[in-house]
Amino acid sequence: MEKFKFVDLFAGLGGFHYALKELGGECVFASEIDTKLRELYIRNHKHKKSLMYGDISKSVDQVPPHDVLVAGFPCQPFSKSGKQLGFEDTSRGNCIFYVIDILERLKPKYFIFENVSNFAKHNDGRTWEEIKNLIKKLGYYVRSSADFNQRLDKCNINLSPHQFGYPQKRERFFAVGSLAYLPTNPFPIPNEIKPSLKKILLSKKDLKKRKDSLIDLDDCQINKQAEESINLWNKFIDCLPNKHKDLPSAFPLWLEEYYSDFPYATQTPYQFLLDKGFNDEKINEELEKLPPYAREKASQFPLWKIKFIDDNRKWFRDFKNSIDKSIVDQIRKMDYTYRKLEWNFKNSNSSDIWDHTIQLRPSGIRVSNPIYVPTIVSLNSSQRPIYGPLKRHLTAREIARVFGFPSSLKLFGNHNLDTKALGNAVHKDVVKLIAKNLLNYGNLKVINDDYSREQKISA
Repeated sequence: MEKFKFVDLFAGLGGFHYALKELGGECVFASEIDTKLRELYIRNHKHKKSLMYGDISKSVDQVPPHDVLVAGFPCQPFSKSGKQLGFEDTSRGNCIFYVIDILERLKPKYFIFENVSNFAKHNDGRTWEEIKNLIKKLGYYVRSSADFNQRLDKCNINLSPHQFGYPQKRERFFAVGSLAYLPTNPFPIPNEIKPSLKKILLSKKDLKKRKDSLIDLDDCQINKQAEESINLWNKFIDCLPNKHKDLPSAFPLWLEEYYSDFPYATQTPYQFLLDKGFNDEKINEELEKLPPYAREKASQFPLWKIKFIDDNRKWFRDFKNSIDKSIVDQIRKMDYTYRKLEWNFKNSNSSDIWDHTIQLRPSGIRVSNPIYVPTIVSLNSSQRPIYGPLKRHLTAREIARVFGFPSSLKLFGNHNLDTKALGNAVHKDVVKLIAKNLLNYGNLKVINDDYSREQKISA
């Protein structure tokens, strides 16, 4: 493959850098707003300090001519887990417009964008539609993973490493662009290779490498309350007639709803107490007796919460006679996180939570397929995946392997910082598959260039 130059925007750990360098690329500009990540990027990629920049809004005019632009622009304004402010998030939501400015001025042959899977749905699809139309007016053919499902030919907004045999489920939005023609669906086709998380776990010999700061078994221990909670939930599941197959998969199980009777459908508990004439002190006292999700000081819950409570109360009515109340009471003594359960692997052959991958998330104990890890979040180390059969969190080195990063990758040696950095990373091998396809199309000849140019704006 021919040599080419690329720029790496919102660079993070440099997943794009690793992928494009393996394809023959040379990085001529990188930007990353986080000072510590910039230092790490320079170390890992042997990148010249003179080519490393910070805030893209202050360095956009420094970007040199290049062939490929890659950008994993900030995802928080478009994520379902955030406020979804989009362009109204003035510090992060408008970063994409600096990217468009570069495309307009320098006209690189290709670009690749990456963001959260919700990006294409944000603002009922209008966010991506606006961006896409702006870029098309610059003369680019624009394709996105939101437009196609490689196997079923239906709308699908996600590409995920597990579709290509890599042991990580991380659904992501990708978009590619080219000044030359692109086929309707230029993305790699899932290969149906079954992932194997077990294969990338460190061996006993590797785990003894004390010089590797990304291997710390002491920090991988599960806290006692989490372990006790998982054991109690196993007992809870054993009470059910069909074990885990009776657990809901469309919504998380909120244990508080086992015998809750607070109002929720037409008004919140707060509004109910207000209508009864209680003063603020009494209202706060009564709200403290309720689960955290019921303490909202508003007149009505959002519809999604009403539905979750509806679904939970119906589920508990259906299975109340099967459940041992003493187990419920024990779980309800745990911290709030451990009182919720998300069973995300309905086709499992085992009802034992320890036979799966597990995450301890604010939304509850999440149980997933053991052949891959679920999405790595960039919050803190306690949310690192747990490999159930080994009853421990994955090490930072194992998580780096999950992303396709080489064993030479250096991190901070601080577990919270490392988890945050990895949680914002792109999967190196998925990016490489996408980029390889994109560059290969550029090497193909279009028979009728005049017709191609005429059709470009309508693509």
